[in-house]
Amino acid sequence: MNQDPRISTMFRRDSAAAAFAVVAVWLIYAFTFWSMWKAFESANLLIPMAILGAIVLFLNTASTFAMIRHYSEDKSAIYGTDIYYLDQIRKARQHKGATE
Repeated sequence: MNQDPRISTMFRRDSAAAAFAVVAVWLIYAFTFWSMWKAFESANLLIPMAILGAIVLFLNTASTFAMIRHYSEDKSAIYGTDIYYLDQIRKARQHKGATE
């Protein structure tokens, strides 16, 4: 099957954005945990908060990579629809510009 090269481009862009978002979440959680370390420690919540944070990070990371894997398996259907409508919008704009 001959696939539109725009599909791979869109998939790579979305995968990179998702990976960037995961890295950003990890950095935000690390900074927040570091900032709140003394408060957690004084309330005897350091270990529970570390465990809860690790669970959230694990689930977020796993779900993001599962989404990327799903998109890679079905990217023609997912991005093909987007490309179809983007092409339709482009044609409509070109037609509108030609009539004005």
